[in-house]
Amino acid sequence: MTGRFIVSLHDVAPPFEAEIRAQLERLAGLGVRRCALHVVPNWHGANPLPESRSLVDLLCRQRAAGSELVMHGVEHRRHGPLRGPGTLRLRASLFAGSASEFVTLGTADALHRIRQGRALFEEARLETPSAFCAPGWLLDPALLPVLVEGGIEHVIGMFSLHDTRGPRRYVLPAIGYMGASPLHEAGIVMLNVLVHSVSRRAATTVIYLHPQGNQKSRAVQRVFDHVARLVEAGWQCETYEAIAAGRPVA
Repeated sequence: MTGRFIVSLHDVAPPFEAEIRAQLERLAGLGVRRCALHVVPNWHGANPLPESRSLVDLLCRQRAAGSELVMHGVEHRRHGPLRGPGTLRLRASLFAGSASEFVTLGTADALHRIRQGRALFEEARLETPSAFCAPGWLLDPALLPVLVEGGIEHVIGMFSLHDTRGPRRYVLPAIGYMGASPLHEAGIVMLNVLVHSVSRRAATTVIYLHPQGNQKSRAVQRVFDHVARLVEAGWQCETYEAIAAGRPVA
């Protein structure tokens, strides 16, 4: 069986430009030249995208080659106490406490930050993304109307793609590498094994990567090996926007 796969590169921000470039080169060597680039407009409030001309130029070239730009939070950092449902707060506490930006914002502040993030893309003369992925895939459901008001059309979860303009929701099995602590990474490896059995029967699957951590580790190598197998088997590399648009397999 063949299908489509999306390669998502998270935490695309000035501090990790070298790592992102290396990942893109490694993917290109496997024949993957189209990715979903999860761009943080102002990493930790101290790395505004417009001030990194080399990264902006890279993103322009990637977009021209068919890659997709996704707004990945705004600052990718926590802004206060955790909010939202108890299960969401638990996930944030266990797996992404410092990055749980959109589980710590009220509606007014969230809307302000979304608009701020979009303005930074515009200032950098980049296409303003219509897709949004919260850091750690952690999003307080109460903020969904705020995202819509801020111009977001698609919300990306760890295993889903939600079209905010209607009821459509796509289930997308995902495996990958987090660049987290050894304990968390061991948990991700176990999750990858469980998800892999499902992804083999899915029409579309996602492979995610982060620039943090040891890029020469076995965990990272396993992810790239999986990409290589998909390419060799004839799977087609796509983007979230293509899936949402219902674009047929070429």
